[in-house]
Amino acid sequence: MAINSPEKLELKLFDFKNQKKLMLIFCTTILWVGALIAHFTPGFDYWLVGSFNSLRANYIYADFWYYYTKYMLYVVGFPLIIIYIASFKIQKLKPYRLVFMLAIMTSAIGNPIVDPMLKDLIALPRPQVAHLDLNSLYYVSGFSFPSGHAFQSFAITLPLIICFLTNDATFKRNWKKIVLALILLIYALTLAFSRVIAGVHYLSDILFGIGFAIILMVILASLLQWLLDKNYLNLENEKWYATIVITITLINYIFIR
Repeated sequence: MAINSPEKLELKLFDFKNQKKLMLIFCTTILWVGALIAHFTPGFDYWLVGSFNSLRANYIYADFWYYYTKYMLYVVGFPLIIIYIASFKIQKLKPYRLVFMLAIMTSAIGNPIVDPMLKDLIALPRPQVAHLDLNSLYYVSGFSFPSGHAFQSFAITLPLIICFLTNDATFKRNWKKIVLALILLIYALTLAFSRVIAGVHYLSDILFGIGFAIILMVILASLLQWLLDKNYLNLENEKWYATIVITITLINYIFIR
């Protein structure tokens, strides 16, 4: 037992009891109610996107938000995959392997659900298509609802944020982790809402996308914990799970994006 104990401790998810799940579900409910209010309040979604029209004509403002909204998703997304792979070899990263897996899983599984499934099902035109008086920083094809960037920004960061703020037997909270969690939260929020600033999404698209990332992460975190409890996920077969998750991610990037 003494030999196996360190290995068993190595493969753990952060403490994720019902209280945390209920809090996150409540956050999702608030976000989705907010999305409904924004969408069905006459003129509100249009007004918010239009309020940035003049700023989008400023080349300094436009250049910053163009590059930020278009490329910042990959600044965290690609390194996360590399760090996850490296965590199988680097000792300090090993306790975080399941957290990295959860972030990548949430992104990989949710991405095709958001786009094309939900987008094509709801088929809401983008702001610059529905309202010719609205400008945008660049042309984006496809439909508007929900926002894929909003979903992805929280899918890849929320598991890390929760982990860094957790204080349990496996993960110890400290000021460095709190700062990292805050940086990731700011990153996710600014990237999500940059889609409204860029003129390619409504506020309702953003709120629903964030809420979907939260609820999907709750479902997948619960699934991972169940697999761990039943020993269906362990140190012997973990790399098979990792291979499947990485493969789904690569299929997303090659065939869906």
